Amino acid sequence: MSRTHSSRMSLSCERSSNRIVSGPPLTRFSARSPTAPRIAAGCYLWSTRGITVSTRTEPVDPCENARASAEIARSRSPRSPACTDFKYIGDVKRIGDLALRIMIVGERILPFRHAGDKNFWLDMIRRLLQAGHEVEALSVDIEATPGDGLPIRHVPQIPIYFRPDARFNAEHSQFGGVNNYVSKTTNVPIILREVRRRQRTFRADVIHFADNFGPATVVLRAISRKVPLTLSAPTYHRNRPLYDAMLLASFSSFAVIVPFSEAYRRRLLELGFPSGRIRRIRWGIDISRFSPPTDDKRAAARASLGLERGKFVVLWTGFTQQTNETDLQEAIRIATLTLERRPLEFIFCFKPEHFKPQFRNFERPGIRVVNAPEVFRSACTAADVFLCPIQDPRSIAAPPLVWPELLAMGIPILTTDTPGTDEAVVDGESGFAVRSSEEARGRLLEIEADSALQRRLRDGARKIAVERFSVDRAMDEYVDMWSALVAQSR
Repeated sequence: MSRTHSSRMSLSCERSSNRIVSGPPLTRFSARSPTAPRIAAGCYLWSTRGITVSTRTEPVDPCENARASAEIARSRSPRSPACTDFKYIGDVKRIGDLALRIMIVGERILPFRHAGDKNFWLDMIRRLLQAGHEVEALSVDIEATPGDGLPIRHVPQIPIYFRPDARFNAEHSQFGGVNNYVSKTTNVPIILREVRRRQRTFRADVIHFADNFGPATVVLRAISRKVPLTLSAPTYHRNRPLYDAMLLASFSSFAVIVPFSEAYRRRLLELGFPSGRIRRIRWGIDISRFSPPTDDKRAAARASLGLERGKFVVLWTGFTQQTNETDLQEAIRIATLTLERRPLEFIFCFKPEHFKPQFRNFERPGIRVVNAPEVFRSACTAADVFLCPIQDPRSIAAPPLVWPELLAMGIPILTTDTPGTDEAVVDGESGFAVRSSEEARGRLLEIEADSALQRRLRDGARKIAVERFSVDRAMDEYVDMWSALVAQSR
């Protein structure tokens, strides 16, 4: 049987967002050939210290968004649309030239961008296909969504309305019904059955779970004896009894756990989890898609929001991972304290599934509450600072995916001093981490009054996003991990 890179490899996506272009299917690879090439024909690899580059047999034009050496330099070849250049700071290990079959299992993996954390896996799937790997994603969701040319298969999800997630409003209660341990446990047998069924056809080399479905995943051991299993661990939130014991039980079937932050990796070591089964890989974004807006775009966004010229804009959005109404109340308190001193503009943007009519009661001069996606996009373009307090000291932040997206746009972050936040918020460089609402007010007033500090934070925010949160770097690290596991299993 051969690895067939079928029409799903010939994706046609917008150039500015995904950098996947239309083209013929890639070369067919042997199903178990240890030397199957990962790079498309027409590309030749070599590696120098600190830089991994590729050359082609035909000249190419550089991508218009290419930056300095700190950024990813990417280009396209009319002959080899799947060939991509990467250029990073520091030494990056070149992964083996092996084409892998990768199965990805997770909740709500959709073929389009949406207000959820699976946008990272959407970018990953597209890049894995572009790099010559075969991918099949199992999207555990209440409703089936057409794959739109991507290899995404629906797995039915059963909501259980026992202690549902209270952050979701009545119109979107089904999401609250699946975001709890009871629902996740109920769905594990369904997921296991579908993974086994698809494995007979797809024959994955490795199976990665993008979500933790709880201790019931111990039943996956029947699969893990034959194929390596890996698991993403974005956040840690010890908000219930026996959390740590249940967490470790949920990890037992997986060869490697992938925490998204150093703080989470350290916590796993404290809990006695074997270091050899931990691989910290930060998630990432397409840093060419998220870039600092021009002055004209900022002016247009501010005009669409009815903001006067020169107004200092603070953005809050929710709910992100690990944030809830307690964190919202703290953000409102910070805004109120700040407005007592200076007339800044605070825009609170809610996801449609989280917005509740009573949130309108927060509105007053200087505080605006919105829940329309187009207003959120304008607010992101107009924002000077992103405010995101996290009150629960038991949390370890991933950080939320919206953080690197906004950092890449040059928007610094003001948050609380919670474990994991320092992955994205370097004090004085890409934002500030504070310990009280009064300190937060002081930082906002300091930034608003100092244009030089604003410029430094904008530049620093972009720099941190590029250096730490590139989806291309994440993909290379995942493939490196998966390749090693596959080699060990043979």
